Amino acid sequence: MNRKRLLKDALAVAKTTVSILMTLVILLAALLVGLYIFKIRPYIVKTGSMEPAIHTGSVVFVNQRTELSEIKVGDVISFRKSGEMLVTHRVVKIEDGKYTTKGDANNTNDAEPVTEENYIGKTVTVLPGLGGLFSFLKTTAGRVTALCIVGVLLAISFIPKKKKNVEKEAMENGQENA
Repeated sequence: MNRKRLLKDALAVAKTTVSILMTLVILLAALLVGLYIFKIRPYIVKTGSMEPAIHTGSVVFVNQRTELSEIKVGDVISFRKSGEMLVTHRVVKIEDGKYTTKGDANNTNDAEPVTEENYIGKTVTVLPGLGGLFSFLKTTAGRVTALCIVGVLLAISFIPKKKKNVEKEAMENGQENA
């Protein structure tokens, strides 16, 4: 194979790869928009209080549309503790509209019960290990990096193809086969 052919093949592979990556970026963006429309929010787990069920650095997706009255013992919920701190723990007891929670790795129940005032929502899924990526994407450097990657992918996808000379290509293919 000659050098031009290798370059042409490499460019074709690169364009296919870029097309696939751009499709994935668009699908991911659509998924995130859909999650926000349906009030499902991602949160990064920063402590090991829910180990081994939910590891530090995981991303939990919390459905804010789930009413507190729908929560049962054993469900994992997110709530605000002391006004600001976000906590994701398991419900261990329900009594008089107050929900007692506990981290799976903790020895004692949480001191403050969860009520309508501090309840955020029910954890619906967990993505282990993606917290670092989500944290990075929240920073200015992360956003700039993401935009640069998308820009490069777009630029590569718009590299014009050379017009093919059908007769010349046919002759080259015929000569290669001879």
